[in-house]
Amino acid sequence: MILKEYSIHKVDYFKTVPNFNKALKNTNRIYSLLKKLHFEGTSFPGKLLRQNYKGFLKDAQDYAISDRFAITGTNGKTTTAGILAQILKEAEHSVIHNELGANMPNGIATAVALGLYKVLKDNPVQRVDNYVIECDEAYLASLFNEMKFDYLLVTNLFRDQLDRYGELDITKKKIQKGIELNEDITLILNADDPTLADIDHKLADGRHRKKIYYGIESITFAGYDKTSKSPSETIYCSKCTLPLQYKKRFYSQLGKWYCACGNKRPEPDIKADVKVFPDHFFLHITYKEKPYTFKVNLTGLYNAYNALGAISCALINGVERRFIDKALENYKPAFGRNETVFLRGKPATVYLIKNPVGASEVLRGLKNLENTSILISINDNYADGRDVSWLWDSDFESLKDFKGNFFLTGSRADDMALRLKYAGCDTGSVLIDSNIKRSLEDAVEKLQFNEKLVILTTYTSLLKMTKLFRGMKK
Repeated sequence: MILKEYSIHKVDYFKTVPNFNKALKNTNRIYSLLKKLHFEGTSFPGKLLRQNYKGFLKDAQDYAISDRFAITGTNGKTTTAGILAQILKEAEHSVIHNELGANMPNGIATAVALGLYKVLKDNPVQRVDNYVIECDEAYLASLFNEMKFDYLLVTNLFRDQLDRYGELDITKKKIQKGIELNEDITLILNADDPTLADIDHKLADGRHRKKIYYGIESITFAGYDKTSKSPSETIYCSKCTLPLQYKKRFYSQLGKWYCACGNKRPEPDIKADVKVFPDHFFLHITYKEKPYTFKVNLTGLYNAYNALGAISCALINGVERRFIDKALENYKPAFGRNETVFLRGKPATVYLIKNPVGASEVLRGLKNLENTSILISINDNYADGRDVSWLWDSDFESLKDFKGNFFLTGSRADDMALRLKYAGCDTGSVLIDSNIKRSLEDAVEKLQFNEKLVILTTYTSLLKMTKLFRGMKK
């Protein structure tokens, strides 16, 4: 009733906004109202704000007195942005960051408005130091059309949601359109991904942007599966169109690549040797001939790339090692990114999966699990991607010797059951219920005293579970 009443008067509500600060206040009121009604409210307030204050993000950019960072790519945006924001905060910078993960323009507008409201409500002339904004790669041009950034970090380009984005070259062109709108931006790129090496080529203005590369030199595995089963795209040389070759291939198309024509992986400005353990890893980094060693309490080689990208941003901007150390110690994963919660006193670790490479790397770290049940929730809503053929390219074969129970839920639970059958998993231990609430409660109830639950979930079912977890944490 409150929302309906608000909707009727929303035009008049914004019509009276006399200035920027009033717009922030109004957005905060809408967000607070939605939270009271148990809505997430991450995008709707920003949608209304952008509809009724056309230049909001353009005006908002001037409230940052130091660098503005944008982060995009197929995998790792949320973790990379989260680690970078944590580092800057430990360095006593004031930071606005879309930490709730809403990474399209409306969600970004909500995050910026709420962040600025907190800063300006008691001091209208106050400013913030940094923006750290994660942006969906398909919407980068839309964001950059409204807001300028000093740095753009691109994590990687993998095949993802073909119904929304198309193949890799289409996704790359979407990012290039954003770069074209920001002529002074510095690009921070993963040197190990050959799809990024020439991302500033053939831009509309013909100008190359300044580029800084980070990359991994070597990897050592200790108690962790050495063999990646991530699907490897055949990547062709951007100069001669021959298939690329590799001196070392770390996973998917990431590695030390080269071509017979002379085209090769750029020499990284920030290099890392990585040692991966089951529950953490070490990064031995060299930057400007100076060595650094950092321990990161996250799992998986994919998170080593995420941490390296964030640390690269910090080192480039002169952040001291002690602040980076403290941030890595205090960083808590964003929800759904290897986060552990306790449901009715029982541990559950949550992983967001959404494409073959990301899912396969998560599954790689789950191999040989003991005293564990696995809940897999697959939806096919717009935000998840309607096309779920990626399940067949993901390495669910790594679970064929798994001895615990499988709980399958979501709108495509039956598809997931078929995938496990063809992966060679024990179908006798599979329990199917498309109702996410019932399936989650059943999985938690059936956990034995010394067991834990691993949850693999697509995006919209993760949002559903977020609400369910609140009642189950009690």
